[in-house]
Amino acid sequence: MSRQEYVLPDWQRRLCAAGLTRLADLLEGEPTQLALGGKWQALVKPGLNGRERWRWELPKESGGPIVLYVKRYHAPDWEAQVDRILRQTRCHSRAWWEFFQAQRLSNEQIPAVRAVGFAEELSGPFERRSVVVLEEARGQPLDRLWQQAQRQAAPITRGLARRDLIIRLARFVAAFHQTGLCHRDLYLCHIFADMDLRGYRPPRFMLIDLARTIRPRLRRMRYIIKDLAQLDSSARQTGITRTDRLKFLQAYLGPDGSSARLRWYAARIARKSNWILRRLARQDRK
Repeated sequence: MSRQEYVLPDWQRRLCAAGLTRLADLLEGEPTQLALGGKWQALVKPGLNGRERWRWELPKESGGPIVLYVKRYHAPDWEAQVDRILRQTRCHSRAWWEFFQAQRLSNEQIPAVRAVGFAEELSGPFERRSVVVLEEARGQPLDRLWQQAQRQAAPITRGLARRDLIIRLARFVAAFHQTGLCHRDLYLCHIFADMDLRGYRPPRFMLIDLARTIRPRLRRMRYIIKDLAQLDSSARQTGITRTDRLKFLQAYLGPDGSSARLRWYAARIARKSNWILRRLARQDRK
């Protein structure tokens, strides 16, 4: 059995000041039992499958309170273990993978949630438990923010501001894919947006939830289509028009987006997007 942990140098002092001298302490028990400073809030939602999440508001400093998010994996099931070993890494945990991909995207100038540190415990290639600590993402989930803008009939939902938002989002997703990564959970709720609803300044985007990302060597197009279909299905749920979605795809493909290539992508994305929406409808009926 092996244990490993790492914390970014600029966070070591702040975590120690809050009472967390070893990140591995978060592998066991409830964080509230560790007598740490600040406020802890458990975040619960359906489908976490053994994962646990907390919001940690650290004691106030000169710049105000700092918010971190803690994500812990405990005894992942066989499906998760095999997925990680075959598609990500056999030498480290899912928490390490999320930390490493956040660092990698930062190095490649792709805005993503910043990871503070990780701790892991493995037995051979099998993950027993792990934890990753993340900074608070800038902005709000894009689906929620867009629905708010629509309710307010905000200027960003009309004309050139709307078109600019679509094109910038497409280029952001294309830049992410150009790193070689695929997200596998690329719904609008996993893209955070910091934007002025009046359209006075360009929107800025940030990726979150990198734990399922992969760098596929084989069948890469399959995972790209899946990412784009997940975006498409969540866009349809927020009332984004077919014209808007085609504009997105044209901007995503860039100069190489010939009519034939656009139709090829659009057909496959629509097929997968329809399948996702049918699956969600069946789940809602249960």
